[in-house]
Parts: sequence; structure tokens; C-alpha cells
Amino acid sequence: MKRIFLLIFAAVFTAALGFGQELKFDGYVNSGLGLWTSNRKDSNGDTEKPQIMVYGVDSERYIGRFRLNGAYTNEDNTAGASFRLQVQGQGASSAYPNAPSLAFGYGWLKLLDMITIKAGLVDDSTWATADVIFNDDQSEGAGVLVKVTPIEGLDFGVGGYAASYASGSNNNFLDMSLPSQVEYKDAKWTVNAAYTMEKLFRIMVSGRTKNTTGGDAANTEPSQALAELRLLMVDNLTAVIVGRVITLDDFGDNGQMQFFETVGYKIGDLAFGLNAAQYMKNKPSGSTTKDDISLRFNPWVSYAFIDGKIVPRLDAVYFMGGDQNKQNYHRRGFTDPNFDKDTYVLNVRPSLKINVDSRTSLEIGDAFYYSKQGKNADSVTTNVFYADITVKF
Repeated sequence: MKRIFLLIFAAVFTAALGFGQELKFDGYVNSGLGLWTSNRKDSNGDTEKPQIMVYGVDSERYIGRFRLNGAYTNEDNTAGASFRLQVQGQGASSAYPNAPSLAFGYGWLKLLDMITIKAGLVDDSTWATADVIFNDDQSEGAGVLVKVTPIEGLDFGVGGYAASYASGSNNNFLDMSLPSQVEYKDAKWTVNAAYTMEKLFRIMVSGRTKNTTGGDAANTEPSQALAELRLLMVDNLTAVIVGRVITLDDFGDNGQMQFFETVGYKIGDLAFGLNAAQYMKNKPSGSTTKDDISLRFNPWVSYAFIDGKIVPRLDAVYFMGGDQNKQNYHRRGFTDPNFDKDTYVLNVRPSLKINVDSRTSLEIGDAFYYSKQGKNADSVTTNVFYADITVKF
């Protein structure tokens, strides 16, 4: 399998680079500082002292990010290549935690004006979900993707991948522990379809096989099916619902059904919305799981002053059966559900964004967390006051 992938990859890149056209670049830098405080106890039972951390609000880690994108297309727009280099808090390997990493890099060919073949570290957002919480990027990993667009608005895709990682997500880096050669049954195979009727709706369905291309058993990705519906008929309205069923091959004992909703509306300078998720787990007889449902709600509101240069915002999150992710403090930084109603976290996040120009912004905010992880557990409060800058180029 690895040999097949390499041959196709080499052929696509050779064709892509055989034509002359300019190579375009873009990217951004995001970083700042945060003051972290908590009543959490250390190993000696003492309250942990306040800490200063490098903080990037967009980087989804408690450190910043540098990103460089490159794209090349031939004169006929029938072949090209794209790549992304990235440096951030968690890098390519534990030995070099901040080393530059190839987040994605692939060549592509377009045949008969309707078939696109991508090979390499593939990134493709055609079937990405538009919800805020799940935000599945469908970028797949290292392998080959074939996309067919028979008519405008209709896209089919079939992919095979020997290494799986989220190349299109924000925190994307190439993990050196990923396998480069796997058995046929352990590879990641995907089937996707999407149809968009302009100004009315978009519908997407996707399926993935169970695979062990994440590096080890702990990173095995379960078999799953996705479906998404977006409403496009109302101006200034964002309305997305995503359904996900996981562990299809063992659904009776370990399956889950998950639903994600993103609703937002803008009236002039006022914007508000709700991001929500419901996780439902099968509970076989003899299971020690206390509950079979976890719930997450995230209402938010913002207002733009002075032609959008000053934007205050307030987010709140309540997650029953979850907790904050201790490694990051961004707006989606929470753990997977544990299906325990006595476990929950409340997050309140006021912020102020100052847009210096269309490419430069400063955000100042405060992320407060109140967490209780069990009926008899002590509550934990954590607070991060931060300021960071984003510069695009």
C-alpha cells in the first residue's frame, strides 16, 4: 500500500511542478501572554502559585503559532501543489517540541474538468463541517483522495490513507510516530458526498472505516458516519446541524450518537448565537457508566463599535459530563464527554478585540473556569487573563 501511495504521490507532484506559474504565500503569527491562577493543589497539597504563560488565543495551545502557507498552480489550472509549514507549542516530536512541521503538503491534478486527484499529506475542506464544537475537517492525512464533481454543487470523494491526522485543523503538526505502512484492513478509507443548492441549503454525508493509522492503539479512530445540514436561505443567519454515529462495528456495546448545532445571527453591529452538543452513549448491562448522556451549551454575544474596530464579546459554556482541557484555554478547549452528571465545568469568557486593520488585531480577555469532577470531589477554579496579537501576511 505504501508503495502505491508513493508512486501516485510522485506522479502527481511531478506533473504539478512541470508547469510554470507563480508560487503564492500567506500566513500569520499569533502569540501573547497570559496570567494563570488557580486553587488547584500541587503534589504537596499546596495551592499552586500564579504563573505567566506564553498564550495564543487562536493557537488552541497555551503558546503561540507561526504559520506559512504556499500554493502553486500551473497556467491551465489543471495541476498544482499546496503546503503548510507551522511552528507552535506542540511540534513534530517530543524530541523537538517546537520544531517546524509540515502540516500538509500535496500535489493535485484535474482531469476532464470534473475529477481532482490529491496525493501526499492531503488537506481538503470540501466535506468539512461548519459547526463550531465538532468542526470536523475531513482532511484525512497521508494518502490519496479522488474527488468527482459531475455538476456544479455536487461533490463525491473516495480516499485511502496510510497515516491519519488532522492536517486541516488549527493544531496540525506531523507526528513522527505516525505509521508509514499499514495493512489494508488497518488503513483509513473514506467515502464522502455533498450537495449545495445556492441560497437554499447544503447537505453532506460521510463515512470512515475503523483504522489504526493514528500511531498506536490509543489513537485508533472508530468507524463512523456523519451527516450535516446547513441552511443558506436567510441572510446573516448561520444554521448548522451535524449528526455523528461512532463505533459502527461495535455499536451495541460501545456506540455513540452525537449531535452538534451552531446557530448565529447578525443584526447590524450586534451578533449572537448558540453552539451546542449532545452526546448519547449505549449503556450495556453490567456497565459501570453512571449515565448515557452528556450536554454542552455555549451561548455568546458580541457588538462591533467604530466600524468594527472595537469588538467586545461574551462567551459562556456549560458542559455536563466534561471538563476543560488543561493544555489549552481557547474557546473550544474542553475534554471529550465522560457521561457522568456529577462532572461538569462552567466557563465564562469576556473579551475585547481591537482590529488595528484588516490583518492585525489585539485581543484582551479573561477565561474563568469552575470545574467539579465527581459528586464528592472538590471544586476547582482556574482563571487566565490574557492579551495576544495576531498579524496576517
